[in-house]
Parts: sequence; C-alpha cells; structure tokens
Amino acid sequence: MLTVGDLAGMAGLELTVAAGEDGLGKEVSWLHVSELVDPTEFLEGGEFLLTTGLGVGELATTQRAYLRRLARHGLAGLGFGLGFGFPDVPAPIVEEADRLSFPVLGVPYEVPFVAITKAAFTHLANEQLEQLMRALAVHERLADAVIRGRGLQALLAVVCNHLDCSLALVDERGRVVAERHGRKRASFDAALELPVVADGDVATLRAAREGRPFGEYDRLVLHHGQTALAFELSRRHAVSAAELRLAGDLLEDLEEERLDDRETSRRMAAFGLEPAGSYAALLAAPRNGLNGEHVRREVAGELDRRSIRYLSAARRDRASFLVEAASGDEILVLAEKIVKAGPHTRVGVGRPAHGRSLGRSLLEARAALDAASGDVASYRDLGSLELLLSLPDATLEAFVDRVLGPAAASERLMDSLRALLDSGCRWSDAAEHLGVHRHTLRYRMERLREQTGRHPDDPEERMELWLAVKAGQALAARNGRSTGA
Repeated sequence: MLTVGDLAGMAGLELTVAAGEDGLGKEVSWLHVSELVDPTEFLEGGEFLLTTGLGVGELATTQRAYLRRLARHGLAGLGFGLGFGFPDVPAPIVEEADRLSFPVLGVPYEVPFVAITKAAFTHLANEQLEQLMRALAVHERLADAVIRGRGLQALLAVVCNHLDCSLALVDERGRVVAERHGRKRASFDAALELPVVADGDVATLRAAREGRPFGEYDRLVLHHGQTALAFELSRRHAVSAAELRLAGDLLEDLEEERLDDRETSRRMAAFGLEPAGSYAALLAAPRNGLNGEHVRREVAGELDRRSIRYLSAARRDRASFLVEAASGDEILVLAEKIVKAGPHTRVGVGRPAHGRSLGRSLLEARAALDAASGDVASYRDLGSLELLLSLPDATLEAFVDRVLGPAAASERLMDSLRALLDSGCRWSDAAEHLGVHRHTLRYRMERLREQTGRHPDDPEERMELWLAVKAGQALAARNGRSTGA
C-alpha cells in the first residue's frame, strides 16, 4: 500500500517532512483537497488531506484543534501548501503533529496539488496491477497442481508459502482433512474461516497468521485457494464414485464366483490390495434409516483413522467392505469398535480369507447379518447355516421344494413357522412374538400340514422343516435377499 513516507520520497515533488515523522508509515487510501475548517464529515479515514491553510485559522488553539480533528478521524496525514497564507507550516500544528505522531508534509509553492494526486494515483494503480499479477501467478500454480492431481497438501502449500500463514481444511464433522504451515505454525483459535463447497458437501478452509491480519490482497489469494480446493474435492468425489462402482463390481464377482485366481489378483491389486493378503468381509447396515453410502463413509472414516487397508462399496441398504485382517479374533474386535463408534450400525463379519475365497467370506457376512439380530454378527453365529452355505444352489432349492412345496411362497406361513421353530416350539411365546392368538398360530400350522404333509409337533418332521427354513436362508443370503429372520 501507499504510505505517507512513500509520498514524501516521490521524485520531482520535493515534499518535506515538517512534523510527525513517527507516523510516516501510515497507509494512504486516497488523496483529498479541502480548505474547510472541518473537512472530516466528508472523509472516511485513511485519506491524505491537501490544504493551503485557509481553514486552519490564525490562533494557536484553533490550529491545534484542526490538527486533532484530522488525527481523531483517522486520516493518514496532511499536506500543507506553503506560500499562500503561510510561509511555513504553523508551529502549533507542528507541535501537535509531533505529539500525536501525525505526519505533516510541506508542499512547495511551485508544486500543484494535482501533481501530487497524479503521482499517488499512478503509484496505487501500479501497485494494484502488481498485486493482481502476483495473485494471477498463484492462481496459475494452483490450477496446475489441480490438473496434475498433486493433492490437497500441495494446494495448501502454494497458498500458505505465499502468504506465510497456517492453513487447515476441515470437513463437516470438524475433522482435519489436510493441514499445512508456513515458516511458523499459527494457532487456529481465531482463524479466518472460508467455505469450500464441492458437490453439495461443505468443508471449511481455516487460515491463521500471527501478528498480521489478512488484508485485501491476502483474501484474494485465499479465494483462489478456495476455488482450487473445491475443484480438487470435486475431482476426488468423481474418482471416488468411479472407484466405488468398480469396487462393487469386484465384490459382486467374488461373491458370485465369477473370477479365477489370476483375475482376482489383478483386480485386487488395482485397488492397492495385496492379492496374497488376508482380508475379511465386513457388511454394515444402518438401524436408523440412513442409506448405505452414509454408513460406508462413517465406517471408512473409522478404518482410515486406524490406518487399516480396505476396499468398500455401497448399496441402498448396506455397505460392503473387504478389510485387512490376519485372524477372526482381529476382525471381530474391529467390528465391535466400529459399532461402538457408530451405535446405529449393525455389522456382519465373514471369516478371513485369501483371493477367490473372499467370495465365501462375503456370503458368510451377509448370512450372519440377515440371520442374527445383535449389533455384531459373524460366521461363528451361523451354526448349521454355515454347512448349508457350502452346498450348491440346485441341491438347496430341490430340498426346499421337496419339504416346503407351495408353502415356501406364503410369507405368513413361513414367518409363523420360523417364529415357532426359533421359540423351541413354545406356542405361546411364538404367538406373542407374532402378535397373534395361540389358536391362530395352530390354525396356520394346520394349513402348513395340508401343503407340506409335515407338522412342527412331530420331532422328525420338525427337523426337516427346520433344515428347509435354514436352506431357504442360505439361498436368500447368496441372492442378496432378506428372509425376515
């Protein structure tokens, strides 16, 4: 910015410092000419006032009061034209200016005020142009970093090194996504906060600097930083969405056993996973109506904080993960921590496996999540269902059709049968669970006998019915359906 000292040193003007030398560093926002006794009502503060002295009066008290008014209003300084009414700057003005550190420059008679204003405006225009050019250079560096995909840290480095400040990008939950500092780390306690909007998500750029507030030029550079960060976050969202689709395809192909060992290794390596590494399937489902993508982001954030390698994908009602895990105990402990961090999430866990066997782990995790009701369900909870999962679909379908026949298509009959079997054939408990009268439940089981030739009261027939229900659950797990269990 232009200072009073800059004005005093401009070549060709021959201005002299008459008083208030300690205030020469005051910034000049504009120049104004006035001969009024009190020009302050027409000024905003920061101006350098030019006068021939017509309004200062002849009494010492009047002249001191004039100078005090200018200083109190926040003017940058006073240019006093000599040779009109005063051969020199009046002594009372000099004394008051020195006392207040308010700079006063003597303007020779031969120097017109317009020459001073032209010189000052040229200086301001050149400085503004220089700042714009510097800001444009920063913008170009930021654009290049975005195009090259150098990441958030590189973008913050461009800005904080230029402004010598501390920067932090914070997400909507208050977590620091990226942080960078200039020569000295500054406290963010009273930081300037700027929104960074990308695809509907709002992050916050926090900027702090010790000792110097952010001026107009600094805010211009920070604005360029905001824009670059928004582009980078949008790019990441686009890349992430594509990766999630590809990850979902891989998980589906593994579960459907469409891949051989070579293709499995190639596609896992493309996501940064070690093909020979041990991973376990982890499925997360919300309890409170949230969608699968929201749950995926929450669980992914927890895994990121623990620096655990994983692959993730989301469906409408759940999120799927392959999580690096050396043992079953390790993945179960992790599942408990995930549920604790997000108490409205249920988690199903499959056994750790390698390569193509991860398809079985995904199947186990889904079956456990659908078959159990606790916060964490695992392959260890499957019981006989684990054996049935290993049988071919055709075998299971034939068994279900032979035992249940047309009753398998009746949701009311199957729900009633499952409730009765789960209660250990305690009719009152099952009826209470279903919310029906015990006689209603017995009526339904008679209809079941008519369609299947079997009744839960007969121990041998009860075992066949139970196995058929479990076989149906195994088929549903493979096909991604819920059996209502």
